[in-house]
Amino acid sequence: MKKYLSLTFFILTAAFSTSAFGQYISHYKEKDRIKVDTLIDKKNGDKFIIDKQRVFITAIDKSGKLLWKTDPAIDNKLEKYRTDRPTIIYFALDSKRFETGKEIIWICYSNTQFGYVDKQTGKFTFQGQD
Repeated sequence: MKKYLSLTFFILTAAFSTSAFGQYISHYKEKDRIKVDTLIDKKNGDKFIIDKQRVFITAIDKSGKLLWKTDPAIDNKLEKYRTDRPTIIYFALDSKRFETGKEIIWICYSNTQFGYVDKQTGKFTFQGQD
């Protein structure tokens, strides 16, 4: 009888354990930390605007001409990680020269993926995920 109880316990534990059948992926989401939806480059007056859904970034020069528009996650084919459609929760200019020598816009997604967008081209560079 004791043998059957142990076997039953093992089977039930395996049946309800996700690690027995594959890797568990959590659904943790970061909180939105965006203070403003428009960043303005003080040097040349370019504006970088994030849309209400927090997926697109649009660059417009001081005369109103569209410079570029990007959806960094889709345009760069970021792999799904924790959520089907992450949103941008951090969006900030960095006037310091980064590894490329260019000024950038840092972005972080709700699923903890992050990287930066080149202010001149709109090209996104993935830096990692937490």
